Amino acid sequence: MRKITCLLLVLFSISSCSTDTSDSENKAIIGKWNWVESSGGIAGITTTPESTGKSIQLEISNTTVKRYTDGVLVYESSYSIQNGNSIFGGEKKLIIYENDSKQSFVRTDSQLMLNDECYDCYLNKYIKK
Repeated sequence: MRKITCLLLVLFSISSCSTDTSDSENKAIIGKWNWVESSGGIAGITTTPESTGKSIQLEISNTTVKRYTDGVLVYESSYSIQNGNSIFGGEKKLIIYENDSKQSFVRTDSQLMLNDECYDCYLNKYIKK
């Protein structure tokens, strides 16, 4: 009986684990990022700082994402990182914002790619500042 109780406790502990990812995955995106380009949308267009005349920067801390356009704060949100199913297929790392919007992301060396988790949305590319 004691073995069954222990087994049930272990199974319960495993099943109640959060889908939040580790702090090291948060640290991978922390920093200041400069926008390079966005592509997608219904028309499948690509925009850049040169084509729009705008500069966009992201400032990502342990708990908050801030977006600046031409040096002016235009968006601020708390976030969490979770592994989840992407609308583009498979399980991906997702940034979940306080308004429940999501972006899947990939970090490679000095580049951060944020893919809006909605159809006809954008893939946004940033480089580390």
